[in-house]
Amino acid sequence: MSTIKEFRGGTPPMTERAEIAARQRLLAAARGEVPEPVRPRRRSHGVRLGLRLAIAGALAVAIGAGAMLARDQSGMSPVASVRDLGERAAQAAYDDKGMTPNPGQWLYIKELQAPSNEKFGVEPSKRTTWEQWTSVDGEQVAWYHTGGKLLIQGNHPGLGDNDLAEPPVTPEGVLGRIRAVLEKEKLSSDDPLPSLDERLFQAVYQLMGTQALSPEVRAALFRALPTIPGVTYTQEVQDADGRKGVAFSYTGDWTRYDLILDPVDFRFLGTYGVTVKDHTMEYTNEPPLFVKAGTPLTLTARLEAKVVDRPGQR
Repeated sequence: MSTIKEFRGGTPPMTERAEIAARQRLLAAARGEVPEPVRPRRRSHGVRLGLRLAIAGALAVAIGAGAMLARDQSGMSPVASVRDLGERAAQAAYDDKGMTPNPGQWLYIKELQAPSNEKFGVEPSKRTTWEQWTSVDGEQVAWYHTGGKLLIQGNHPGLGDNDLAEPPVTPEGVLGRIRAVLEKEKLSSDDPLPSLDERLFQAVYQLMGTQALSPEVRAALFRALPTIPGVTYTQEVQDADGRKGVAFSYTGDWTRYDLILDPVDFRFLGTYGVTVKDHTMEYTNEPPLFVKAGTPLTLTARLEAKVVDRPGQR
């Protein structure tokens, strides 16, 4: 719960159940469907796949880029393994040259997502549109609060393309830089951190969903994903817009999250998260909350991504 308290800054106190609800809104909203103002920070804790504002949302193959090179689906064979997926996605990253942002610019992202429900997770039968801006240095993220106020806060893991593009731009090199940041993270309470492997997946998931990354960096990250213990692939997953794709997947103690790619050109489609077994959320001052297996946690679809000069610009 300490992480949610840090996000809230100077907002009024919340009950413990409200804090858990806020945690789930963060998870489901994919980088920012939380209404409470938060203070900017260079780096913030990367706990749980859904705790950062961008985790669920969108891990783009074509992040901030132009159109992918079209391919003939009839000549494509099904993905055979997670390493095969990593290699194909890496090769596709080089086909999409995208655009090179200048220092001080921001990546604008628009996506379709299932909104949070009143109890836990998201409402899979409904859709809403979400907009977000991320600074190209990776340090800040912005979105419009209810009432039209643009809020800016620190982003996780606080790395940008310039950080990851330092030689060697290899799977080992990029993971090493991310790991160095994650190993410094600690919580101020007894709430335990997930495993380092899970947090590595979270961080790559976040970076590819919110950053304007060069083809070399994206390719290295795609090749790095299969080397993280616990990362698998799922042959068919549907995004919030009904498009079916192949996904990098990570299953934790009771949840699974999918980074969904087009099965032909491997451009980013969206994300999906779901509980994989029954789980009881324990509270100190309130009754436990039972969550059934199969509860949707996040469901998104990328609609648009482009580099702009300032947050709020479309």
